[in-house]
Amino acid sequence: MSYRKVCIVGPGAIGGMMAVMLERAGFEVSALARPKKVRAIKDRGINLLFEGETLTAKPKVSSDPAELGPQDLVIVTLKSNAFPSVAPDLAPLCKADTPLVMAMNGVPWWFFDGFGGDLSGTQLKSVDPDGTLARLIPAERVVWAVVNNSVSELTDGTLEHSRGMLLTLGRPTDDSAGLEDIGDVLRSAGYKCVVSQSIRQEIWSKLLANVTLNPISALAMAKIDEVFDEPLVRECVMAVAAEAQAVANKLGLESSPSRIERMKDAKVKTSMLQDLERGRPLELGSIVEAVLEIAEHTKVPVPQMRSILGLMRLRAKTAGLS
Repeated sequence: MSYRKVCIVGPGAIGGMMAVMLERAGFEVSALARPKKVRAIKDRGINLLFEGETLTAKPKVSSDPAELGPQDLVIVTLKSNAFPSVAPDLAPLCKADTPLVMAMNGVPWWFFDGFGGDLSGTQLKSVDPDGTLARLIPAERVVWAVVNNSVSELTDGTLEHSRGMLLTLGRPTDDSAGLEDIGDVLRSAGYKCVVSQSIRQEIWSKLLANVTLNPISALAMAKIDEVFDEPLVRECVMAVAAEAQAVANKLGLESSPSRIERMKDAKVKTSMLQDLERGRPLELGSIVEAVLEIAEHTKVPVPQMRSILGLMRLRAKTAGLS
């Protein structure tokens, strides 16, 4: 299938970079965004600091999906807590065969669809409390993208890429048909893109870092390397990682803290810390609350994680974010 018209839903840091890279590669790029973001993009475009250059794109942008029209490929790069309010707006962007690529963090609403065993079909209240996402977004339309790509938004709105260009694609069914074609689109834009035969495994491997480093860095108001530099905080990180690993093991998924160790020198702010600094809602549901919910289903004790979640809820409350 030929993909020429590509729409980015939620052109923040990750999505904004995708818009720039895809437009640079010659695709007809559009973006669905909130009115404030629409005005900013129309005024100055999307500016990206990438490998010593400033790249700029001016995609067609609107808050009205009908104005953008049907697309060949839709890539959703929203925070998971923002997605439920936008999911009903995706229909005008989609033709009968338009894939929906979800480049999002955390545990997806479909995680236990066809999972097998006692948890098969379990609805995660922390992610999709009333089943809206399951009704609106059929699992067969979904392509999930695990993102390993660090991009920050500077105070003037400029995006800065710091590390990583890896995207891992997979489907809830683990059927890989057609994924290489989507991968080729992203590769042509400069991303390293691989297809996974077990996307849940990839999701959990990324989640292991998110559930530990995101909330702890936000609580400490510290970059990742600073978190690791304090021995007691590092000890807390690894304790939470061990709990998340125990939940993964109970699900029959492989999990290893080595991924976290490899990030110890990263002088970057996590997305949760960036959200806290900018007064944005925190992405706790799919990243922390979902792991606790699964831990309850599997009867795995996670006391450190429970404490971290409680502290983050209080931090959000005192910051006026809840």
